[in-house]
Amino acid sequence: MTRKALLIGSQTNGLAGVLNDVEAMAAALEPRGFHVTRLVTPAATREAVLDAYEKLIVDARPDDAFVLYYSGHGGRARAEDGPGLPFIVPDDFDDTGDFRGITGVELSIRLARLTEVAGNATVVLDCCHAAHMSRQTEMRVKALLRSPEGQLGYDKVRQHNARVVAGLRSDPRSLISNPYAVRVVACSPSESAWETTNRDGVEMGLLTDALTRALRGHQGLRVSWSTLIDAVRREVQDLQPVQRPEAEGPSARALFETADLDVLSSLPVVAVTPDRIQLLGAPLLGVEPHDEFTIMPAAATGPQDGPALGTATVTSVQPTSATARLQPAHPDRDLPADARAHRTRAAASALPVRLPLGHPAAAELTRAIDLRPLLRPDPAAEVAVVADEQGRLVVHDKVGPLHQPYPATAVGISTIMGNLQRIAQATAVRRLAGDPGKPLTHDVRVEWGRVRDGREEPLQPAGSLLFADDDERIYIRLRNAGDRAMFVSLLDVGIAARIEPLTAADPGGIRLAAGETYTYGWDDDRQVLTGVSVTWPDGIGKDVPRPETVLVLISDGPVDVGVLRQQGVRSAAAPESPLERVLGQIATGATREIGDATASRVRYAVVPIDFVVSPTPPPRAETAPFLVDDRPQQPVRLLSARGAAPGRVAVRIGELIVHRNRALGSADIRVDAMVLTNGTGGAPAYHAETMRFSNVHDGERLPLDNALIYHGPAVDFLDIAVWVSRDTTGSLALSALLEQRLTSGDLQAAVVAVPVPQAAVAVAVAGATAMLVNTAYELLLGVVGRSVGLYRTSLLAQEQFGLGRHQRHPQDFSFTFSIEGVDA
Repeated sequence: MTRKALLIGSQTNGLAGVLNDVEAMAAALEPRGFHVTRLVTPAATREAVLDAYEKLIVDARPDDAFVLYYSGHGGRARAEDGPGLPFIVPDDFDDTGDFRGITGVELSIRLARLTEVAGNATVVLDCCHAAHMSRQTEMRVKALLRSPEGQLGYDKVRQHNARVVAGLRSDPRSLISNPYAVRVVACSPSESAWETTNRDGVEMGLLTDALTRALRGHQGLRVSWSTLIDAVRREVQDLQPVQRPEAEGPSARALFETADLDVLSSLPVVAVTPDRIQLLGAPLLGVEPHDEFTIMPAAATGPQDGPALGTATVTSVQPTSATARLQPAHPDRDLPADARAHRTRAAASALPVRLPLGHPAAAELTRAIDLRPLLRPDPAAEVAVVADEQGRLVVHDKVGPLHQPYPATAVGISTIMGNLQRIAQATAVRRLAGDPGKPLTHDVRVEWGRVRDGREEPLQPAGSLLFADDDERIYIRLRNAGDRAMFVSLLDVGIAARIEPLTAADPGGIRLAAGETYTYGWDDDRQVLTGVSVTWPDGIGKDVPRPETVLVLISDGPVDVGVLRQQGVRSAAAPESPLERVLGQIATGATREIGDATASRVRYAVVPIDFVVSPTPPPRAETAPFLVDDRPQQPVRLLSARGAAPGRVAVRIGELIVHRNRALGSADIRVDAMVLTNGTGGAPAYHAETMRFSNVHDGERLPLDNALIYHGPAVDFLDIAVWVSRDTTGSLALSALLEQRLTSGDLQAAVVAVPVPQAAVAVAVAGATAMLVNTAYELLLGVVGRSVGLYRTSLLAQEQFGLGRHQRHPQDFSFTFSIEGVDA
């Protein structure tokens, strides 16, 4: 048997850790016997990737094992009424001409051909297809920042796939998914994958960093992919809670094998001293200090199978094992070499907190944390208690301060501990996942979105941006498309890390019969969809947008989530399901028993809805229509990091062809262009150009001569708007029209106002930019009549303001423009 790995790394469009990802994967796979082939930037072109894949297929033998790995950007061409078409982004993706991505259809066809020969394949994709954005400047999203429709068009990608399938004698893909390939993905299609600097100071993808550490650290253990990815997910979510790696396909398989394994339920034991043992692979089970284990002979499947060799309590956890105190000690005889440790009680996962050790109240803060099982001190933690210049204390999470400063008194410290406890509970709830030992298969469909004037505006399950405004209202719809009843509960993890059951009126969850629907936000009295308002809690700073999560808990029996609100007070007579025991531990921090409650066999699944809330009203809407609008989605534009190094650019229109002049109704044409960027004080600055052409015929290339429409600074963003209009005698240029209009006091104030707090700046700039574009369109309509919005884009600093040549094909037109970097 030969083990082969093809590692592909496309380090394009601002990514910095892809080549490190490939080297880390090679270092993890080579000790496991894999022959590694690297294909990385600049050689990772579309043709090279497909050729390398073909070589694997041609050379494959039935007993071979394969790993196919990709790190880089992902993209998705979206359809208006469907999920869209995913693809990966090779090095030559931006080359002009045909579509240069590699679609999911192309990859899955090749994977099916490979597994027809050799049924042992693992695919690892450290990329994503959802371009969400974070204010955390140290993290970069591994997806194209903009949807490719402006450049490609959904139909172009669909036609590309159709040609690929048409060229086959038969399509080898399974109707559902490849049953022979384990597929490790960085996140779901609606989530984002990220890269950042890891604990060793190396730029890497979060998935690849966690996965390679797990592969290296647990090489001696035979575990399943589902067990390994469960540990990888926990490590990834320590840094980015809304990225959830998954193992799809036959994930019960042992790593790089075809044999299935049970979910890991016990750990190998190594004796260190008579009263001290090591539990190998402990991080795979999420072991925490104070967890309790029963030590049994290897033949035992659990503590119920005969006398125990002893019990052990975990004292510390290392990257690949845990140290535990053994009772009774074994001074006279060794533990059997094949002894196993079975967990009987699990301690609550404690939130690491950084304390101001030089503060006069540091000792009291440490004592207060030691009294709370959900908290533990850690000098490297991201959640921190920070002292201001007056010595007052504030809790900071990853985003910023959570409240106003408190004095370092007993009452103030108690309040600080309460805030920290809330963050710990919220962190634990966000990490909830279904029980891998008893997975629940269900057909509950989850839909959510905005309510605008009584109409529904569906949103993606992750990455949407909402605004704390009276007019911002949401709904959540749950439909049971299955053939058996399910119970559903909604848990909100709010901006201030407060946990609120949204379905509290139904303590055990809302029972959804087969075919039944429940809509959160529906007004039963008036029988209309009103939605539920989005608010910003009092006491939380309004400097930056903050994340919020709604968890949909789906179970096949009633589950009481009220324990989270009741802080653990419950009826002792009520039997607890596994999920209720987990929720109770989050509420109280107490240890919980491991194993099924005899009275309940309830299974459960968790569906998260992750979004970001801005403390501001939404920006002014842009109403000017354009044939092509390839701006990134609003969350990307508004949440992209500010303060990146500015540049100086020249923007030129290289080519413009009017294919059918009837679009304008005249042979005399004017082209108006507007370029905007961040100006002095954060307000947008603009420049407008007008070019005129006479006697233009169908199919004629306008003599633009690579016309310069902007030369100057580019700060944070570079917006471009281009219109083509019928020219009229004596009509003023766009710059003159804007100069006349912008003398209006109200309009001028709207443009130059610099709002506070900081979170409002991006929203206000976006609103002012929309106002300028709307105004330009209205002015053109006023002087030349009908005007065709040809093209609209917003190019961001983290994509180098779109440097290069760009070709677009709006209806009835061909259009080429370029962005060039220039010296100051």
